[in-house]
Amino acid sequence: MARRLAAPLLLLAFHCTAWLSPDTPGPASRRKVLGGGVVATVATAPLAGAEELKSSWPAKDGVQFLRFYEDQYDAERDDTRRTPQFIQAIQERVKSRPGLTVLDIGTGPFALFALVAARAGAKKVYAVEGNPEAAERARNTIAEQEDVPEGVIEVIEGFSTAVTLPEKVDLVCAEVVGAFATQENIVATMQDAQKRHMKDANNPQNYIPSVIQTWTAPVSYALHPVLAPPKFEKLQGQPLTLNPRDRTLELISDPQVLEEINFAKPLPEGKQSKSLSFKISRDRLRSNYDAYYEALTTKEEVKSEDAKPLAIQTTKSFSGMAIWPRLILDPEAKILVESRGPNGEHQKSHWPTLLSLMSPFPVPVEPEDTLSITETSELSKDILVPVKYSFQGTLNSGSDASAE
Repeated sequence: MARRLAAPLLLLAFHCTAWLSPDTPGPASRRKVLGGGVVATVATAPLAGAEELKSSWPAKDGVQFLRFYEDQYDAERDDTRRTPQFIQAIQERVKSRPGLTVLDIGTGPFALFALVAARAGAKKVYAVEGNPEAAERARNTIAEQEDVPEGVIEVIEGFSTAVTLPEKVDLVCAEVVGAFATQENIVATMQDAQKRHMKDANNPQNYIPSVIQTWTAPVSYALHPVLAPPKFEKLQGQPLTLNPRDRTLELISDPQVLEEINFAKPLPEGKQSKSLSFKISRDRLRSNYDAYYEALTTKEEVKSEDAKPLAIQTTKSFSGMAIWPRLILDPEAKILVESRGPNGEHQKSHWPTLLSLMSPFPVPVEPEDTLSITETSELSKDILVPVKYSFQGTLNSGSDASAE
């Protein structure tokens, strides 16, 4: 396919919180961008072949627990689409099994889930935390709780893969899930826990969460032209980190499950690959156009005759793959944690949405085009070795298929 985006694309900046690159100045205000008449000319070179739709990067979140991030801990605790669901799952599981012993991996400074388990009646809770400052804060937090008997919760400083518990436990609670669900090396963490810390690793009732998933979908991204070369190369393949409510990113096809890890089943090891096929949705493009056009004409006060072609160009473009997690906390799949809506809708979450750009410039698309994607993950057995991810893709014209 050799279609091109030929016209300049006005840079939209509404509701944007994208990470760009370390040496990129902070994002300009939308008034400055739009009022100053700044435009970005989208590349006119045709899409040459499959090798041009690709991305690869090592995960960085796998080692970020070595540092203490106050704001991140606060955001996790205050996430109303995460914390209440975990509390419910822990309470139901512990209350249904008197005398339970629990391992809370990554307890954090608030020891939140460890305290929930103790108050629900757990016999013993081992709260493991690899960050020294967070571990000390957790001890102080627990000591201040008058309704939790002394000794029920034991804080153990260190990585769960490096410590030895006084006993094996019945239940493991491990919320070490990234935006790409496996990027914090939860697979290696759980493999070790199964071998050394758990009484029965085959029982699905012994895990919270029970299943973790990574979802993905192709998207248009209104600020992609800002990242044209040489800025594109400065990203070094790292995905953008976007607020899940950021309306500069819109799905152009229905989302699909990219990876699914069920902890009661054999866990993946080494290199894993999965191929998916996405059809560009006419309904989604129409809805995206309406959203872009409204933002331009109402929030940015762009004239209608100028807004229409700009909204069309943004709508009919492919920038890369959006990535976000979904957690299933119980074996019955009744308690879910959604970082985006079930169909990829924008919503508030402490988890960002990752955007892996697969081309230096937006690639033009039309309804019924088909995008074929193969994602490869290289999982590590060492939690300090980053997981590596890559995407390869081809875009086939829907008109070409219909002509056949």
